Amino acid sequence: MRRLSAHAVAFALLLTLAGCDPRTLMYFLQPYEPTIPAPGPSLKGKKVVVLTAADAGTLSRFPGLERDLSRQFISDLKKNKKITMVESEKAGDWIEAHPKWSDPVQAARDFEADVVVVLEVENFETRHPGDLNVLQGKAKVHIQAFELKYPTNSKGKPLTDQEKESESIYDDYQESEFPKRGPIPMDSGVGEPTFKSKFLKVVADECSWHFIEHAQEDMIEDVRFNGR
Repeated sequence: MRRLSAHAVAFALLLTLAGCDPRTLMYFLQPYEPTIPAPGPSLKGKKVVVLTAADAGTLSRFPGLERDLSRQFISDLKKNKKITMVESEKAGDWIEAHPKWSDPVQAARDFEADVVVVLEVENFETRHPGDLNVLQGKAKVHIQAFELKYPTNSKGKPLTDQEKESESIYDDYQESEFPKRGPIPMDSGVGEPTFKSKFLKVVADECSWHFIEHAQEDMIEDVRFNGR
């Protein structure tokens, strides 16, 4: 390791003498790509259940939106091996069994989870509102997280003989737009179902970044579609 470090310093010195900025060199010599930290609370070591919700009008236009968003969001969070996720199918079944649920914490209790994340879709569009002949994705998702944990005594020690209490640990919004470079004409060969699937992944990915770190390159817009 000492020999390798000495070589790197010597190489940087040579580039400096040659007129190159060693800071640029050190960026490329980093063993890992720089990542952007998540603004939300860490979910490491937690068991998490995800609930998704959308209004009836949105679901009539995009059937299955809730389950599709949940599935992709959970897949993203699973990339962090230290987070235990309740499978989206089980969470979806719970929602169907509780169609009028209002307290998301109940899902955490039923699944014996530590945290429940709620993704409430307030807007989801795949057509440009001013021109229905082009595809333009816009979405707004209200993201909330609640944690169940034991109350503590005056010394901060958990009282495990008492019932866990819920606490709101995160509340924010994610607004997504795709493609950012501008809408796609309907006659471009990209069907609306294909576009919707691509946009839904963008929304789920950006929602997941509230809880897990991501690489800077993940923010580069990918406008490739299957079959194109």
